[in-house]
Amino acid sequence: MIRPARLHAVVLPLACAALVLASCASSKPAPNPAPAPSPTGQSAAQTPAAPPFNAAAVTEQTKNATIADIRTFVESLNQIIRRQDFDAWLTHLSDAYKAYYSDPATLSQISQYPIIKNRGIVLSSLKDFFLQVVYPAHQNDKVDDIDFISETLVKAITISPKGDRNILYILEKQGDAWKIGIGR
Repeated sequence: MIRPARLHAVVLPLACAALVLASCASSKPAPNPAPAPSPTGQSAAQTPAAPPFNAAAVTEQTKNATIADIRTFVESLNQIIRRQDFDAWLTHLSDAYKAYYSDPATLSQISQYPIIKNRGIVLSSLKDFFLQVVYPAHQNDKVDDIDFISETLVKAITISPKGDRNILYILEKQGDAWKIGIGR
C-alpha cells in the first residue's frame, strides 16, 4: 500500500509536469505582423516562399545527433534544477518563455490549478514558478525521443512505462544553443 505522503511525492511531480505542458499547449499563437516590403518594393508575401518543413525528411543521422545534443542539454538542465539555481535556469529559457511565465495573468491561471491551489501556492513571479512548479517536476527528466516541429523547434519526449509519449519540453535552437521555448 502506498502511504499518502509517498503518493503525494509520486503524483505531484507528474501533475506539475502535466500542468506545465498544458499551460504551454493552451497558449494562443502570436498574431503574424503584416509582411514588410522588400527593397524592391514587393511585399514578403509576394516573394517565393521556402517549402514547408517536412519532419519525415530529417535524416536518421541528423535526428540521432539532435537527440544526443538535447539529452546533454536536459541532463545539464536537471542539475541546474536540482540545485535550484534560478539564475542558471534563466539562461536556458527563450525570451518568449520568460515573458509568458512572468505574465501575472498566466501565473494567476496556473495558481488556480487544483494541484497548486490545494497546496496554498500563489505564483507571483517567474522565480515562484521555477521553485514551485519546475523544481518539483523536472529534476530527473530523461529524453527518450524527439519530434521535429521545424528545423529549429523540437519536442523533447519521454516514454512512460505504459508506452505513452509525453512532452518534456518544447526546445528552440537559437544559434548553437538550445533554449526552453513555448512553441511559437
